[in-house]
Amino acid sequence: MYKMLQQVLIVLLLVFPSLLLAKQELRVGVGNFPPFFIEAENKGLFLDITREIFKQLPEYEVKFIFMSNHRLLHEINSGKIIDVACNIFSASKVKGHLSEALFRYTDVAVSKKIHALEIDDIEDLQAYSIAAYQGAKDLLGEQYKQMALANDNYSEHSHPKDTTYLMAAGQKDIRVGDIHIFFHDLQNKYYQGDTPIKKSDFNIHRLWPDVYSHMAFKNADLRDAVNKVIKQLKQDGTIEKIYAKYQIH
Repeated sequence: MYKMLQQVLIVLLLVFPSLLLAKQELRVGVGNFPPFFIEAENKGLFLDITREIFKQLPEYEVKFIFMSNHRLLHEINSGKIIDVACNIFSASKVKGHLSEALFRYTDVAVSKKIHALEIDDIEDLQAYSIAAYQGAKDLLGEQYKQMALANDNYSEHSHPKDTTYLMAAGQKDIRVGDIHIFFHDLQNKYYQGDTPIKKSDFNIHRLWPDVYSHMAFKNADLRDAVNKVIKQLKQDGTIEKIYAKYQIH
């Protein structure tokens, strides 16, 4: 009986050599910042991109660990909880190995289409009331900062949803912030009354270049393997399809 079991095991290993390879657990630290990372639903724009990347590396069993962005940087630098951190900017003081540019932020100015505002340059914003995210005037360039400081109708808000509300409700002419957050805000049932608000009700004014963040790795070989996958998924359009999915409304 024992010899028979041995023979069966040998046959199984010959037919399915992958049985010899146990998956390695990979602890991936992610934020909790909708729509990029949504812990309650275990999804999000950046989470979906990360999940798609590791589908191409089946030797790893990925475990997502949600935490604040501040803690992410600490853990990848000196902690023991994670092996990989998502959404790390190159300007951060990170000790790990950064991937290719991956996670895209697209700051735009948004106005109601019915108002037909002509905004082709940052200086055009000066004439309007603006709701922006907290810290925008220090992140969007010197020209924008000077406009903001000189504009009595400019305000910044810690919660992006507040900027969407102020513009959609007509209390501000323009909302400044990431386009994906804006589209996510519009899906809130608060905006879907008798006359639902649609993406097509607004004009998107693209005044700034996109900004990218990275994955950070403690292991350089793993970073290199992931970079190959990122290049492949960019070339075949997979990553852009995920971005497009989060812009549908």
